[in-house]
Amino acid sequence: MDDQDKGKIALRIALIAETKLASVVTVLLEKLQQDEQNRADIYCVLEKVLQQDTGGLERRLLNKIITLASNHMRETQEATNELKLAASNTLVTLARCYFHEVMCELQCRLKTLDEFIFITLGNLSSAYALECIPHVETTLKSMFSVLELIKDSRLRQAFCGVLEKWSMAVHLYFTNWEKGTFPRMGASQFCDRIIPLQCHVTSNWLTCEDLELKQAIIKALGPMMSLLLHKEEHHDRVFELISWVLEQYKEDIDVFHITKSLSQLLKVSFENKIPLPKRKFQAICSALHNQICSQAKPLSTENHAELLDCVVLLARSSPDDLIAFLHSQLEIENEAVRVASLNLLSAIVGADLPETRVKKFLIVKAVKSTLSDQNAKVRKAVLHFIRRLLSSGSVENCAAWDMVAYVFHEFSVSTSKLAIEEERTIQTLCIDILQCLDTSVSGMSQVLWPRLLEYVVPAQYTGTLKPLCRCLRELAEKKQQEGEEAACLDYSGPVKLPTPQGLLARLLVVASSPYEREGHGYAALQLLKALHHIIHAAVGEMWVVNIPPLLQYIEGNTENSLDHERWEHMLLQFLRTSLETIDNSAWSSQISLELSQQMASYASPSKEKSFLYKALGTSLAVCQDLVHVKSQTHKFLTTTDYMEAPEREGVISVLAFSAESHLDLTLNALQEFGAAISKVKISGLIDRLKDYHHGKRGKTRSTLMLTYSNVAVHAPKEQLLSRVEADITGNILHHYRASCRVLGITLTNKDMYLKLTLIQNVTEISCAILETRDFQEFEFSYKQELLGYMLDFIKKEPLDSLASPVRYKAILAIEHLSKLKPSLTLEDNRELLDQCFKSLFPLPPLEKTKEEGETAKDALHIQSLYVGSVEALGKLMKTLLEEEPTADWFQEMFELLGPWFSSEKEWERERALQASTQLLTAYQETVNSTTQETFNRFGSVIGQIAPYSCDSLATSRQWVVDCISCLLCIQGQSMNLGSAVEELRCLREALTAPDPEALFQTSSKMARVISEYFPTEQATDFIHSTLDVMLSPSPTCATAAGLWMKIILEECGDAMLDQVPDIVNKIYSCMPTIQEGSLRQFLVEAVCSLAHHHVEAVISSLLTKRLPMDSYTTELWRSLGGDPLLATQVLQVLKDKIKTPTSQEGRITSETEIDRDLAAAEPLSATCAIFEVVSALQSSKAVQELLPELFPVLLQQISRTLGQEMPLPRISSRGEYRKHLQHTKDNPCRLSIQALEAVLFKAGNERLGRALRAQRTWSLLENPKTHHEGVCLLVSVLLRAELITPEILQSLLPWVNSPTENLRVTSTAFLAQLMSDPMLREKKFLKSVLSILEERSHDRNSIVRQMAVRGLGNLVYGAPEKVKKHKKFLLDILIGALHDIFSSEVIGESMKALAKVLKELKEKDIGSSFKDLTQQIRIYFDDEDDALRSMAFVLFGLLARLTKRKWKTYFADQVKKSWVTLLLHLQDPNPEISMNRETTAMPGAAAFIGISVPKRH
Repeated sequence: MDDQDKGKIALRIALIAETKLASVVTVLLEKLQQDEQNRADIYCVLEKVLQQDTGGLERRLLNKIITLASNHMRETQEATNELKLAASNTLVTLARCYFHEVMCELQCRLKTLDEFIFITLGNLSSAYALECIPHVETTLKSMFSVLELIKDSRLRQAFCGVLEKWSMAVHLYFTNWEKGTFPRMGASQFCDRIIPLQCHVTSNWLTCEDLELKQAIIKALGPMMSLLLHKEEHHDRVFELISWVLEQYKEDIDVFHITKSLSQLLKVSFENKIPLPKRKFQAICSALHNQICSQAKPLSTENHAELLDCVVLLARSSPDDLIAFLHSQLEIENEAVRVASLNLLSAIVGADLPETRVKKFLIVKAVKSTLSDQNAKVRKAVLHFIRRLLSSGSVENCAAWDMVAYVFHEFSVSTSKLAIEEERTIQTLCIDILQCLDTSVSGMSQVLWPRLLEYVVPAQYTGTLKPLCRCLRELAEKKQQEGEEAACLDYSGPVKLPTPQGLLARLLVVASSPYEREGHGYAALQLLKALHHIIHAAVGEMWVVNIPPLLQYIEGNTENSLDHERWEHMLLQFLRTSLETIDNSAWSSQISLELSQQMASYASPSKEKSFLYKALGTSLAVCQDLVHVKSQTHKFLTTTDYMEAPEREGVISVLAFSAESHLDLTLNALQEFGAAISKVKISGLIDRLKDYHHGKRGKTRSTLMLTYSNVAVHAPKEQLLSRVEADITGNILHHYRASCRVLGITLTNKDMYLKLTLIQNVTEISCAILETRDFQEFEFSYKQELLGYMLDFIKKEPLDSLASPVRYKAILAIEHLSKLKPSLTLEDNRELLDQCFKSLFPLPPLEKTKEEGETAKDALHIQSLYVGSVEALGKLMKTLLEEEPTADWFQEMFELLGPWFSSEKEWERERALQASTQLLTAYQETVNSTTQETFNRFGSVIGQIAPYSCDSLATSRQWVVDCISCLLCIQGQSMNLGSAVEELRCLREALTAPDPEALFQTSSKMARVISEYFPTEQATDFIHSTLDVMLSPSPTCATAAGLWMKIILEECGDAMLDQVPDIVNKIYSCMPTIQEGSLRQFLVEAVCSLAHHHVEAVISSLLTKRLPMDSYTTELWRSLGGDPLLATQVLQVLKDKIKTPTSQEGRITSETEIDRDLAAAEPLSATCAIFEVVSALQSSKAVQELLPELFPVLLQQISRTLGQEMPLPRISSRGEYRKHLQHTKDNPCRLSIQALEAVLFKAGNERLGRALRAQRTWSLLENPKTHHEGVCLLVSVLLRAELITPEILQSLLPWVNSPTENLRVTSTAFLAQLMSDPMLREKKFLKSVLSILEERSHDRNSIVRQMAVRGLGNLVYGAPEKVKKHKKFLLDILIGALHDIFSSEVIGESMKALAKVLKELKEKDIGSSFKDLTQQIRIYFDDEDDALRSMAFVLFGLLARLTKRKWKTYFADQVKKSWVTLLLHLQDPNPEISMNRETTAMPGAAAFIGISVPKRH
């Protein structure tokens, strides 16, 4: 268990003891007896418990505690010191309420000579000093009785401890005797008892070698000697012991106790007015001084404090002796001695003792003896002394000014040695002393005023100005309170005081850097306000009003936030107002001279000196003495060292500020000086070349150029426009051209400084003109020439470096110049802006550019140039947009950025995006905010920018969000944007993630935010832009473009109906160039997304593509088919595109007759599309559901295109026509058949497809000659597959009346084959179909008639039971078909049908048709057509078998008439015919005439 836990337990037990003390004590006593191991801890708990006792403890428990604790203290075996100490502490605590009992126990045990009995006695006297006093006599007597028996060193130490603490208790009693409850006791009573003990100890124990015992003796001697001093007869003994005590400083013991003992002795000596012998006094001084001087062993803090207390006590006892001693020590040329002496004098002065106050003159005199010491430590010690002296209660009559002057002297000396650490410390100490100066100290005003003023102007005391100004302000205010006469200065006195002009100049210069030196500028202005009566009587009221705002401006800013240019302007305006208020040319002239004189006091370059030049120019501007102004102007122009930059800047400032009131004088002075330097001749080619490159004349001309433009800035605005061209710009260009000319030849300017000079001229002149009232009417004739220079500078800047500020400043100059009249054309502005882009964007990445710098400072400079260049570009764009605030001009500017977006270099894209942000912001602030016109570029701009939200550079991504936010604000100016802007801000933070997937997710979220405000009428522009970005060299940006396109189409597609054709065409046109898989997927998904909203419009657009389809069209159709949600809709629409009402087919005009051999483009395209869509279907369900509609439509299309050629390409260009003509050689019917085949394959199964191919169904369908046979085969297979439905039949029935023969052929063939299936009868279509076939049997088309006849014959298979019912109907039509004179196929088909029907009839069923039928059959026995002859014989045989009674005679007669023919055809060249005659006709015919037919061998 640690000590903390033990403490917590003890506190808890003590808390219980508050109410149950006896019980707790009883338990603890039992534990003390039982638990030997933890007795020390139990005593600690008991001690806490006893602290709660108020004197009510039972006697038995009290006695038991005393006995146990006493016994445990005195145990010699096993008991540890920890236990003994715990028992001792318990007794001391117990004595709080039971002092007498405890004291009795201890006195009784004294003779046991136990160490802890002595320790407890000592602690008892420390805790209860006054209670011990009645027991002093008995206790000391008992101690003396055992003194001879104490031999052990530890016992002696404990014994000395008792003597020390009881002596201190007695001393405490002397000062607090009135608090005692017993009769007062005199010093004799105590001294008589202590003297024997002291004598024994000093006589017998002082010679011991035990250092710990010796230290205990020293600690005891101090209180004992102090006690004995109360009796005069013991003084000599005490004084003798002082020598021994001082000797102990030489021993290797803790000297603090020696010093402490001396301090106790000296305190009693002083309090009781007991003088020390002079020799002892000197000895103590020397010993103490030596202690402080000693470098052998560093002084402890507590010892040093005691030493100083001793010195102070000595100073109070005998100040003259101590000062004399220390003065003598100061004369010793020893660093340690002097430093120690000075520190002691500081302590004496700092104590501000009544005894030493009147001795300050002596003390200062002593210190002055060291002022010439150059030792740094001594100087610091002197300064510490001065600080104590000046902060003491009074500085009267002590030569304090010498000390103040020393502070300024030391500050000045240390200023030149600040590289040394100690000198910096000294300077800091000087400042500290001045800061602590209290002008309210008695005599301080007389010491400091007005002599402190002499330290205000000299520059070497600049660092002291803050406290100096504060002191002087307090003093000045105090003097003003005393009266005007007291505040006046006596310039004839011994003190060399600064002039009013000097003070004003100095304090204003100090105020120009208000936060330097911890804010001395503020203090300077405060002092200036307080000194108004000294500066000039006229400024008092004005300064009371004007200085407080200056102070407030300083208070309201920091060093970082202060606008230094504005602050300087405020001070210069204050100076100008002050001088105008004084209105004294002589005074103004004098301050200009004072300012000139102070120039040498400041470093060059420095802010202060720069301000001085401006202040000088301002003073000249106010001065009405033109002779003085002209002389000063001429002086600066002629005496300036133009090779030094600060001086060049200085002369510019002087002349520029002077021109505020003396424009003509200044321009004339510049003209004269310029002419003078032009006349200076330099001989020698080499010297002239040197002068051109590095000479003074070049620097002078540059300075004059800058002076002219600065004069323009400061010139009175009403005078500027009349002088700016001829007198200012003309002279600038004159000096520029002269600077570019050497040996009479104009050279290309490669001097960066000269370029920057002209750029600054342009900027300043432009700004100056713009500030005039009539600048909008002013035509600046030099504008075009100056723009040419600026652009030329930009073009010649290297594209691999940014070390030069030329680019940045030239762009800025162009921005200002562009605001002037005359305005440039838009083409000129476009070229200007494009050149700026080309100069800035291709620069290497900023981090790489910064590597050009050799130092970190160089890198920061390059960074600032880059940032400045970008900002200047933004300002230029805004200026150009303000000149032509239209959306069209914005678009032109934005188009200039377009090529940079697609750059392969990520940093170029980043810069273009940043410029886009600037341009959009400028548009929002100019065009959008003023005209409120609709922004019709939103779609194209956001499509071009948004995909770069996934750019590789995080900064680019951030710029994109800024662009989008700006676009959103422009677009949503009349909308409630809600939380959109805040959402974008949050998403901007998310774009810092480097993970591409995270970027895609964030970019998609942005797209959904924008979709809520997307102007759908600009969708086409948006799609065009995003598709262009999909060709970006950045894969992530290309992907993001696809994502944005997809999301916008998904979210906003509903309102894009009118733009669907353009969007689809654009996507289609990009497919050849966008080949990467994931990007290509975006294209097809975009079309699908659009189709979800406008399926018919998308299909219509795709159907316009040329035939046969290329791979891109195919891919788009297949994408629609691959979308389960779209497939059915697409097929339905395509079906409707193919399907044409019958009524329309009859309306064939003369124009369409020409194209009847060409397939119709749209239905054919739709047919091909069905093929692609069906091929891509993932499930057959859609086709199965739509088959009743698709099959007839596709069969119709096959029929239409039968025998047709591909439609001509829809291309206006003759070249493109020839190019695409080669693609029109395909077969439209075959394409239609492919579509039907795909549909049937998807709806049926593979077996169906194999069956159709095996029977060459598709080949038959494609051939116009066999088409009807193909239809029959197709129907036959589909019937077996049970795919023919009543809906299909219902769709086909109208075709039979179509004016188009192909449709009649197809439909009749379909019905003909369908007649062979029971479905017609089952579905009750039989009657209507028979009617149709009857009608078609008379069709003008022979194939239609043929198929009609075949259909009637197939009734035998489909509904054999209906044959007899319709026997007359069938026979009439079929026999009538035998008379067809145009088509043998019809006749043959009729014979086949009759053969089928006759097999189902009997003789009586034929009726009167028998004769006609027999005669017609006989006609074809000799027909040239083998098939007809063959079928004729077959039918004749069937009739023979049918004939029974009614027609037997007639038929026998017909046989006879045909017998010869029958016999002849036994040898028919066609073996099939011969066989049919032999097997069918001959046997039946022979039976009628009663002969037998010979068999062929």
